[in-house]
Amino acid sequence: MVESKMKVYWLWVAALIGCAVIVSLVILGEPTAVAQLFPSITNTDINQHRANTVLPAPNGTVQIRQTFVPHHDNLTAVELLLARTNDSLLPDNGRFLIQLLDDQNELVTTQTLDSQFVSHNQTYTLQFPPQSHSNGRSYTILISGNESNDVSVWGYDLDVHADGLLQLVNDSTTVQDLRFITRYRLGFGQATQLLGQTLTQQGLYLLLALFFLPLPGVFVLLLARHWRLPRLDFAAWWGTAVALGTALWPLLWIGMTLVNGRFTSWLLWLLLIAGWMVALFLLWRKRDDLPFQRPVPLHALLLIILLVGLIVRLLAVRDIIFPPWVDAARHALITAVMVGKGQTPTDYYPYLPIDRFPYHFGFHTLSTSLVLLTGKALNDALLYLGQLLNALVPLTMYSAIWMMTRRRQASLIAAFLVALPFFFPAYYATWGRMTQLTAVVLLPVLLAVTWQLMRGGKGWRRNWWLVSILAAGLLLVHIRVFLFYLPFVPLVWLVSFGRNGRYLLAASGLALLLTSPQLNYLINVTEPTKAAQATITNYNDFPINYVTVGWEQQILTIAAVSLLLVVIGGVLGRAWSTLPLILVGWVSVIFLLLAGNRIGLPETSLINLNSYYITVFIPLGIFLGVVGDRIWRGVRHRHWLSDLLLYGGMGGLTTAVALFGIHQQITILNDQTLLVQNEDLPALQWVDENLPDDVVIAHGSWRWLGNTWAGSDGGSWLVPFTGRLSSTPPADYIYN
Repeated sequence: MVESKMKVYWLWVAALIGCAVIVSLVILGEPTAVAQLFPSITNTDINQHRANTVLPAPNGTVQIRQTFVPHHDNLTAVELLLARTNDSLLPDNGRFLIQLLDDQNELVTTQTLDSQFVSHNQTYTLQFPPQSHSNGRSYTILISGNESNDVSVWGYDLDVHADGLLQLVNDSTTVQDLRFITRYRLGFGQATQLLGQTLTQQGLYLLLALFFLPLPGVFVLLLARHWRLPRLDFAAWWGTAVALGTALWPLLWIGMTLVNGRFTSWLLWLLLIAGWMVALFLLWRKRDDLPFQRPVPLHALLLIILLVGLIVRLLAVRDIIFPPWVDAARHALITAVMVGKGQTPTDYYPYLPIDRFPYHFGFHTLSTSLVLLTGKALNDALLYLGQLLNALVPLTMYSAIWMMTRRRQASLIAAFLVALPFFFPAYYATWGRMTQLTAVVLLPVLLAVTWQLMRGGKGWRRNWWLVSILAAGLLLVHIRVFLFYLPFVPLVWLVSFGRNGRYLLAASGLALLLTSPQLNYLINVTEPTKAAQATITNYNDFPINYVTVGWEQQILTIAAVSLLLVVIGGVLGRAWSTLPLILVGWVSVIFLLLAGNRIGLPETSLINLNSYYITVFIPLGIFLGVVGDRIWRGVRHRHWLSDLLLYGGMGGLTTAVALFGIHQQITILNDQTLLVQNEDLPALQWVDENLPDDVVIAHGSWRWLGNTWAGSDGGSWLVPFTGRLSSTPPADYIYN
């Protein structure tokens, strides 16, 4: 026994050495090579992107001076938009000079351009070493040129940058601000400081959400244990509670609406406090027969994965205060409607004159409940709830794989992949795609419980109703993801030779009963056949851009190579290969069904390849977790030397992948989806405090999807934030 413990000790030492080697290479390695693998993290600081006027070209005595005050330390770049002011041929000795001065009038950097090689509307970035204490200090962009220079810069004829001043030396102009964008580099110290600020401001809200989400699921699992549900792994139990709680809150809201009751702040607080007191009492009472296994050391690794996943997701949104993209304003509107009603919605009054509600509302029962509990502003409530849900997906992935395989190592692999190196679900944040995000929190556990219902023991068959709750909740949260789930059921049933079909039928019947009020309502207020037949041009194109980002191609290549091993295992009759083969079949069937016109099948705007591909990370994570665990079990413990090398290599590889994943998650936001700027918040507050309730406010818009228009700026939040109508309300206006 002592010898065995010593062996394990030295194996983990080898893994730590592998980690240290990679970290040392990153810190001390050749800068160019390191920068290619782990580039520095930069982000926009000031974004004055408006431009409508070209300033006079600085030549000789004319100079352009723009001051600004950075909001972050480590200022490292200033981007300008250049312009040609003269199309005639000029001497080839024109010189255009850009300088940056600090608040002590000390030169930070200077760069000279040959005017004849500058293109009209060329973007130019002035880069320089990070200024460690730039936050709050005044800097000056000084632009000049020689007498032959004909290059200038774009500006804006309104004063929209409050913390700076534009001056033109020896000339005049109507321009009030340069068009300029500054960037800063995120260092470890600054990241720690920003994280501390976020947790100080949002920590209690996140903690409350963590207590709120799983509460109904905790009671359901305690009831299921009473009906002899097999004892679950400690982390798997809590992950399952999160999934069940997320599914149950929409059902509880439906129940409250059916009896014409209303959820209010005091009622939710009463449920939360009393519910946890009862739950903790029941757990204490059953302390000798807990419904979950006791924690093991591997759970510490899972906790680290979950914490790092949450940290990088919070850092990803460190510089924004509104959730990005079009969907976020829709979710804010629905949340505002439900906060006012305290029930599931049937219309959009008083915010929009729409007398029906054909959208799924499962996510919004969560956001609405938390807003009622805290009184938090809509933008904050949605932004941070979305990031928390995103960080919980690895936990439900762990739960699902443990329930299907009883392998903690396989579960950890999948949780790690989803938390860091996978591009999805982290990229959901940049869309504000919170309904589908909530659905993918549920889906892994629903897959696992469905698997166990048809392949597990008596304890799972006795608790067939768990499938009903999760499936009903998924249907209310996101109809598309529910449709993606459906083909998984007959595949597992067929592979199981039709076992336990009556339990599956009972689960389906109960799920339909639980959702019947909403299904009946949808049938009455929509035209299901017409909706299913509707199409949008190019809506079903394959999202090839998702395959070419990050390490997605490498991950898919590993999965393709692993498939060969799975097929060999299946041919040899290995039991472990059954689950990966079913996952491959499930994914293949759905891709085939969604191929549409490519193979002569009909298409519909209800579902498309894009919406499915962004959920494929779930079967992919389970597949790689199971196969990775199988390979690891097959190669270790051959010889003590090979074990040392394996653990050392595993430590190094895991560290390298984690570092890449940390960088990817922190930089996951797409700047093109940031429609609302932080500076729009005071404007929205001013509108709310000063304008009459019956005004209609015009703002920018663009054609978003099909014939649906969407707001392109802060005006997209006018309706949910202020209750005032706007020229382009959130996209739900199409239901009128």
